[in-house]
Amino acid sequence: MVQQIRNNNEAVTPVSREMKGLKEFFPQCFNAQGEFDIDKFREAIEPHVDVTREGRSYDFLGKSYARMLSSLDTTTVIRPDVEHNSKPENVNSENIYISGDNLDALHHLVKSYTGKVKCIYIDPPYNTGTDGFVYNDKFKFTAEELEKKLSISPDEAEKIIAMTSGHRASHAAWLTFMMPRLQLARDLLSKDGVIFISIDDNEQAYLKQLCDNVFGEDNFVGEIIWNNATDNNPTNITIEHEYILCYTRNRDLLESVWKSNISDIKDLLIEKGKELNSLYKGEQLQTMWKKWYKENKSQLGELDRYKYIDEGGVYTGSQSVHNPGKEGYRYDIIHPVTKKPCKQPLMGYRFPESSMQKMIDEGKILFGDDETKLVEIKLYASEYQDKFSSVYELDSRAGANELRKLFPEAKQIFKNPKTSELIIHILSYISIEEDKYIMDFFGGSCTTADAIMQLNQKQEKKAKFILVQLPEKIAEDKEAYKLGYRTIDEIGMERIKRAAKKIKEENPLFAGDLGFKHYTLEEVPENTLDKLDAFDPNVILSTDDVLNMFGRDTVLQTWLVNDGYGLGAKTEDIVLDNYHATLCGHHLYMTDADFTENDMTALVDRYQGDPSFNPDCIVLFGYSFGHNAKDMLEKNKPTINLVKDKNVIIDVRY
Repeated sequence: MVQQIRNNNEAVTPVSREMKGLKEFFPQCFNAQGEFDIDKFREAIEPHVDVTREGRSYDFLGKSYARMLSSLDTTTVIRPDVEHNSKPENVNSENIYISGDNLDALHHLVKSYTGKVKCIYIDPPYNTGTDGFVYNDKFKFTAEELEKKLSISPDEAEKIIAMTSGHRASHAAWLTFMMPRLQLARDLLSKDGVIFISIDDNEQAYLKQLCDNVFGEDNFVGEIIWNNATDNNPTNITIEHEYILCYTRNRDLLESVWKSNISDIKDLLIEKGKELNSLYKGEQLQTMWKKWYKENKSQLGELDRYKYIDEGGVYTGSQSVHNPGKEGYRYDIIHPVTKKPCKQPLMGYRFPESSMQKMIDEGKILFGDDETKLVEIKLYASEYQDKFSSVYELDSRAGANELRKLFPEAKQIFKNPKTSELIIHILSYISIEEDKYIMDFFGGSCTTADAIMQLNQKQEKKAKFILVQLPEKIAEDKEAYKLGYRTIDEIGMERIKRAAKKIKEENPLFAGDLGFKHYTLEEVPENTLDKLDAFDPNVILSTDDVLNMFGRDTVLQTWLVNDGYGLGAKTEDIVLDNYHATLCGHHLYMTDADFTENDMTALVDRYQGDPSFNPDCIVLFGYSFGHNAKDMLEKNKPTINLVKDKNVIIDVRY
């Protein structure tokens, strides 16, 4: 397990990840020594691929180091929160929350969830100089090691060491931090998956170049301008927006992604309007529509403002009579009841008086109860333009207000949280299958999880989430610390619980998934690593000492993810005489010591007598199995293979 990963990491280079992919698809381009032949590769692709020789490169200090980090496997183990995960609301939940470094989490997740994530939204540190971002990774390479591994100069190696040791918050440091995370995120995306990344002016240009490099320029979908604030600074250009960059895994499949949930609701409103118009007229039409609207409003999402009906169908009021940005037309519109002039828009009307009168005559203008309300244009559901606009207006303070309602005891429990309305807006345009996930590996205050649960309730979806948050310590002078929270992930988990409770209280009949399973990524302590290094696999007598250092649940969960079964996979306890093993899929996991001859006999009998018992791989926790037990399994393997007509693998892991 950890020992084998540490050994494998020794051989990792900046191109290990790329070479693995090339070897999978172009094995003919490697010689007997495993060396890549670039001429054979060029010969293999040039007759079929337009190869550009345009002189252009993308580089920054730390790029080769960042590429290496995407290939270095994590040496952390996955500890399940057994007590939390066994609670009724969580035991069958498919939602996942991971406490740990997101680079470690991504390395674990690619082993089980590659291609299973339909949409990723992340809100990474913006590297503004005031957001606390300082790159400080856990890899303690020496300058000499980096010179050798990365084939770089001593001076460059020293600069990388300084940059990754918590002393720099430069653009290069931020890019080095982000690159391996985005490379692994790309692997997790389904073939038609999309990723949205929030950012501001400070790193937007650098992020665009990085994403072009990771996802490919042709997979850039677009950039959303989030108009989210009012800046009253008169000495500079007022900044009233952020950016959200969007890339897809494969632009050719984008059409299958951009299937808006709003389209379905729009069609429903149009058909319902036609149905009621065919059955009722006048006041009865209004009464029946109000009844249906009241019963179904919570399911209408962004179209819940369509609360009126007439012979033209279901409609809402649009304030597009306003003239934008400059002085428009000025004239009086007389209210049909009070007979007084209606209030005019601040900048006047956008239409000339003749056009306005025509709309009034055609019944397309909506008046308020009296003249104090601005008139609106009737916007029918059939006229609604269902498009993903590049500009989105939403006050960023909504996130703080939303969190304050969930944590009424705190004035500010989390700084600058995103609002769930933003995430819901984005996700409403993504077609998400039930077997796919939505992911956020900068979990923060868990806005994404809250938004997904709301979306599931409002639109009867079954989206599920994977969130990751570093258990970053909270300073003692912060309000959250005084309320009992010690790490950021604790706030995130509490937010999910409170948001779930709120949804259930407001919608008692909702039966969707409002729980989550929790896992913590843990580094193996140095004293344990020393014992692993000193372990002699040839020792005949075995004990459970090393297993107890990790914990049986931790070893099993780490293995299950490593073998592609995922977090929270269903397992079966297999009793062999007095020995307990764990079955999942085609793997039989044996972690405990004291595997006896009677247990061996019971295992062979199980293979022979139970047609449904058919594991292809028997996985042994090497520290628990002495020479005799391993030898006994190897000697009985031919008998098992003969019975099942297969080649069972004995996989000893350290």
